[in-house]
Amino acid sequence: MLSQDCLAGGSPAVMPAVPDPAQVTGAVDRYMALREFRARLYGCLTARADALFELCDAILCADHAVTSLAELSLVPAFRRGHGALYDALAAGQVDEEALAALLAGTLPQLVDGEEAMAWVEAHDRIDYGLLEQALAGLPAADAAQVREACARWRRLRFAIDATPYPRPDAECSPERGHVHHDACRCDSTRKTIPGWEYQFAAAPGHLRTAWAALVDAERTTPATRTRQTARQVKNLLRRLHAAGPGGRGAPLVIMDAGYSAAALTAALAGQPVHLLIRLASGSVFYADPATWPGKKGRPGKHGMPVTCHNDPGQANPEPGETLVLPDTPRYGTVRAGAWREVHPLIHGDRGYFAGWDGELPVLRGTVLRVTVEHLPDGRAPHKTMWLWHAGPAPLSLDELWCAYLARFDEEHAFKFAKTTLGLTAARVRTPQQADRWVRLVMAAFAQLLLARPHAAGLRRPWETRPPAGRPLPPGRVRRGFANIRRHLGTPAHVAKPGRPGPGRPKGSATGPAPRYPIPKKQAKNDEEDKQPAGQGLKPKLRLSAAQGRGLVAAPPCRRIPRGR
Repeated sequence: MLSQDCLAGGSPAVMPAVPDPAQVTGAVDRYMALREFRARLYGCLTARADALFELCDAILCADHAVTSLAELSLVPAFRRGHGALYDALAAGQVDEEALAALLAGTLPQLVDGEEAMAWVEAHDRIDYGLLEQALAGLPAADAAQVREACARWRRLRFAIDATPYPRPDAECSPERGHVHHDACRCDSTRKTIPGWEYQFAAAPGHLRTAWAALVDAERTTPATRTRQTARQVKNLLRRLHAAGPGGRGAPLVIMDAGYSAAALTAALAGQPVHLLIRLASGSVFYADPATWPGKKGRPGKHGMPVTCHNDPGQANPEPGETLVLPDTPRYGTVRAGAWREVHPLIHGDRGYFAGWDGELPVLRGTVLRVTVEHLPDGRAPHKTMWLWHAGPAPLSLDELWCAYLARFDEEHAFKFAKTTLGLTAARVRTPQQADRWVRLVMAAFAQLLLARPHAAGLRRPWETRPPAGRPLPPGRVRRGFANIRRHLGTPAHVAKPGRPGPGRPKGSATGPAPRYPIPKKQAKNDEEDKQPAGQGLKPKLRLSAAQGRGLVAAPPCRRIPRGR
């Protein structure tokens, strides 16, 4: 029977398209995965669980950037008073191992969404069935190395880096130290600030986006940085192994130039992991010494040196392998060279190898030199990038240099976690409270990643649409999380009615809070080194001629406003 619109001469009504059952099933599975993650996250909170969980929801549902804890108590998702908020951070407990296992087992596989998987399928040209047939006749060790080299598109990548938690004026906060920060509070030359430092392990995807799954965090101390990093990598490998079946190849861990390549290679020797570490300029590596039958004398330990020069034209032996990529869209012509089977010079009286039991090891790996024509903003590069790779099998140059560029996705995650989620906004007193807050922010970031397929593209009138084939950025997913949360529900219980406590008894006094002075920084110039023990330098004041005669008062010392 025709409709009235058709009888009147109008266009026939269009019936809505029948949804694809596979897409509906996938959407329901992702929705249930988010609900299950929230339930398991609630189980990781062992004390003050309701307040901590609602505090995490308040971070996600706030319509503004998180700048203070007190403002989060006004978010409707937090159904308690501001006193419960501070009490949750002071007396709450988080099972750190259970939370890290939950994040490591859930997030790395989800960083590459539908857009990234479509991009990977277009670039992965390996027929794995034919590959297994070709490897059937090879020895097991050789076949394993070939599988490692061909696991590029399925390999998990992790970036490890540290970021400061500034607490410059918190004199009552213990365990503070000098951490690297651009906003220097001391002498404006050493770029340090009093506070804590947290080292994160994040999983970047194959697409260059602002998404990087934060899966682990540890508060670091400068004296044990290498051992803490090695322990963090081993814990990550253990959690990945417990999370599910392999078949992806050994993961690739990427680090910047602040980490010791030799020490971490020795600490992680024998582990199923690839290390990719940027090298400082001036580092020297050596090839194996040349030998021949009948050579007399003591066997040599080091052969031809390979020096990490900033100028690629300086003297070095020719690389054993080269790669040239002309006309890349962001870097122009890219040239990469590799020296395989080289080793660093290790000193047994300093650093990580001081007191080494037995003979010092020979740590063989690959040194890469990467030069580009220009940077993405058009500037000429002022340094040559040198990389160190060590692992169970050699990897291609194209995979290694592209994997190092993916490390910068962690920087975008840090920026979003600090400026929007308030990673360093909580002015707490003890480092244990800061640990709980940092893990709540990590849990909030993880829920944004899980909610990315369900988020609508809410944008301001002046904002541009996201390009096709790219996922929504974390900020826009957070903008619509309150709408998603209404359908998810919450495992937290409703707050019980209560009344104010009696407060401090009349006449009692606890006295001032103890102060914890931060350790002094080491001397940096010869004048400080020449000072006798127990005597410090007097501050040098530059006065004008009028100030020297007492005619004009010296200006007061300018200080940055103190925060709580």
